Amino acid sequence: MSGALLVIEAIALWIVLASAPSRVFLPIALDLAAGPHPVVLVRLDLGFGVVALCLLVGVARLLAITPGIFPVYSAQVAGGRHPARWIEFAFSSSIVVFLVAQLNGISDIGALVLSYAATSAMTLFFVLEERTERAATERMLPLWFGAAIGIVPWGVIAFHQIAGLLVAQSPSGLGRVITLVMLAFSFAFFLVHWLLLEHRLSPENRLQPENRLLPENRLLPENRQEQQRIDSARSSSSGEVVHIVLSLASTSVFAWLVVVGVVSGQL
Repeated sequence: MSGALLVIEAIALWIVLASAPSRVFLPIALDLAAGPHPVVLVRLDLGFGVVALCLLVGVARLLAITPGIFPVYSAQVAGGRHPARWIEFAFSSSIVVFLVAQLNGISDIGALVLSYAATSAMTLFFVLEERTERAATERMLPLWFGAAIGIVPWGVIAFHQIAGLLVAQSPSGLGRVITLVMLAFSFAFFLVHWLLLEHRLSPENRLQPENRLLPENRLLPENRQEQQRIDSARSSSSGEVVHIVLSLASTSVFAWLVVVGVVSGQL
């Protein structure tokens, strides 16, 4: 459902942009030590950049529900693993950070590529958290390491925001709004994942070894183990739904804010 909505949105955005009187092109430049000025390598069409983002996320979601992939996808989600989520998130979140950085005046290709790479690396830590078995007290470590890396591009963007204000060359008002909105969505993604992990690692939700003895020296009943597995799968599926809704909302809001800015000339 979310995939189809994003594909429809991409088509609608493309129609709006095609009829717009002007476009916004953001430079991607290389600053050479021997040259007096940065060399512009290419100019990115901002409007069609967000159209491509909507298509990417939409197609990824549609692929996940195709007959050949959905059984594997649903089994992985029930088992507490979300490879489809992290593949899509690695690309979409990195593209968003890349475009937001450009909106804030960052044009150097080195800084843009590093921002993209740092955001993708953050996602790899989330994958590591799901796939590495360790004590519950240590399961949060990959999450915190990922957050520490993922916040770096936003720190660079904030630095450019402040520097722009100091030299009276700050981004437009809408550009600042887009930056703050997407930063809030990034925090929401992290918060949701943290809360879901906290819930999964709580003592009452962790699966216990089958031979563990209760205080009364009785073996843990099999139906208790089965109920824990069902609850764990249900929690994992609910978390996936929350992520899909949040992904749909963040992608849509970002795309429409950018297109409104392009059409109205505020970017």
